Amino acid sequence: MKILLAEYAVATGLFGTCWVEGMAMLSTLAASFQRCGHEVVYLTAGPVIGAGEPVLLRSGFGDFLAQADADAGLVIAPDDLIPGFVEVMEENASNLGSSPKSAGLCADKASCTMTLEKRGVPVVEIVTRTDGGHYVLKPRYGCASEGVEIVSDVPENDDRMVTRYHEGEHLSVSLISSGNRVLPLTLNRQLIDMGDSVEYRGSQVPYPSAREEEIFSVAKMAARALDLRGYAGIDLVVGDLPRVVDVNPRPTTSIVGIARVMQEELADLILRARFGTLPERVTIEGECTFTKEELESILSIGSL
Repeated sequence: MKILLAEYAVATGLFGTCWVEGMAMLSTLAASFQRCGHEVVYLTAGPVIGAGEPVLLRSGFGDFLAQADADAGLVIAPDDLIPGFVEVMEENASNLGSSPKSAGLCADKASCTMTLEKRGVPVVEIVTRTDGGHYVLKPRYGCASEGVEIVSDVPENDDRMVTRYHEGEHLSVSLISSGNRVLPLTLNRQLIDMGDSVEYRGSQVPYPSAREEEIFSVAKMAARALDLRGYAGIDLVVGDLPRVVDVNPRPTTSIVGIARVMQEELADLILRARFGTLPERVTIEGECTFTKEELESILSIGSL
């Protein structure tokens, strides 16, 4: 098959942390699809990786997707942009990720939280009236930990969401879903700086926990409630309960570690979720810990 990988930061030259993480994800996926025997093309603003065929983006990101020549494709972009881009791409190629509707629901953090709560999934609760204690402020639409703060007093006229602060471990579940089946890949520990602001620093993949099955169960509930497809990452804070914080309906940086510890190929599982049958489980061997700063040093990058 001819596979299109459309990673927004790499394609548009959005340099900085987003570009480094995007390049790491793109490199990991392109290599996996290529090892599985598929033809891979990817969009770039100039930098090239060691797998697949680069296509220089000369027009808008969406304009290219509207004319994409591929059998199947995967869009990786800021969550609020994914629905529109996927809708355009689906006119020309099979979508290997979640539908525009599901991706749009995940992008709206308030609607996502309320949907999960209605379906009985434990979540960090949205607060409409503060009564002391600590709270988390975060944009209703946003990427990663941008604009997230922990406060004891909520500022007036702040348009960010207010959620209750829960003590616990900051973990994520990487999974692949076909809709009917949800296959957890790894439980990961998120390396986070918890000051006045919240900053993601990296991941430990996998993270051993006596509560793994309990956490996987909540992640599966969330995936089914949101009708996720393909790869997704679910962020949780695990204290009294595993509570869902955010849902990423797309590949996440954890795939860098997963590719190093999982015997199965990510690309094969992503394709099986769309066109075949997922296995009962995956085989994990070893552990990989990486930081955002280390990602750049492990990349092999050239330029057009």
